[in-house]
Order: sequence, then structure tokens, then C-alpha cells
Amino acid sequence: MDGNKINRWLTLAANVGVLAGLVLVSLQIRQNTAITRAQIENDYFLADMQLELTMMGEDPAASWVAAVYAPDELTARDAAVVDRYFNYGLVQVQRLQRMNELGLADDEWVDRIDYLRWHLGNEVGRRWWEYSKDSYSAELVATVEASLSIGEFRGNQRMLDALLARETPER
Repeated sequence: MDGNKINRWLTLAANVGVLAGLVLVSLQIRQNTAITRAQIENDYFLADMQLELTMMGEDPAASWVAAVYAPDELTARDAAVVDRYFNYGLVQVQRLQRMNELGLADDEWVDRIDYLRWHLGNEVGRRWWEYSKDSYSAELVATVEASLSIGEFRGNQRMLDALLARETPER
């Protein structure tokens, strides 16, 4: 009789062990699925960023300098190049924001938004943002707007002028 009782307890313990193992396998599958999903989303953003870089061409700096110093003289090519440059900055922020939502990036992604003051820190950048901001979430628009409201919208030209001048210009 005691052997029968022990067998039942061992069978119960084995079944509980199997169930616990199945639960752990299920959790691992969920975790792997979440990681795979995050990797696919990250790859999408990286591919988008690579496309933006490719579309900027061989000399995006020339178009960007034109946007900073001669905003009313941009060519259609210059406009296309700086459009991709400005969009690149937003894609970077969106990627970091999404990775943060998935628990794969810390909250410091918000600091990256302040870098958009450099991307958009000229008259062409301001016009681009005014035209494009409806394409983004209300939360992102509000955060970017708050960042862009700090200082004036000529940061690019001031920085470049400081690099070119022998004397440091007024800030």
C-alpha cells in the first residue's frame, strides 16, 4: 500500500514538474517573440535611416549650407536633400522612442530631441517642421515644439559663423 501511495505522489510531482516546465517554455517563447518583434522594428528604422542617407546623395553638406545661408535660393535638389536630412533626425528619435517603449532603451532618448534644434535650426528647417509636423504623433510634436522653442531658430548659422570668424560672435 505504501508503494502505491508513493507512486501517486511521485506521479503528481512529475505532472506538476511537467506543467511548470511548460509554463517556463511558454514564457521563454513569449520573451523570444518580443525580442524578435523589437529586432524587426529596429531593423525597419535602421533601413529607413539608411534610405534617408542614400537619398541625401554624395554631398548633402552643400545643400545643408545653402539651407543655412541662402534659404530663399534653394534648388529643387537642395530641397530634396534637406528634406531627407530633416526626416533622418526625426526617424532617429522615433526609433529611440519605440525602443524605449519596448523596454530596450532608457529614458535618455528624450535628450535626443534637443539635437533636433541642430537639424531644424535654420529657416528651411522651420518651414519643413511646420509643414511636416502633422505627420507625427501629438506627443512627439509637443515634445519637439517645446525643444525648438528654446532659443532662436538660427543656431546653425551662428555655430558655423563662429567656426569661420576670427573673433567669437555674440551669442
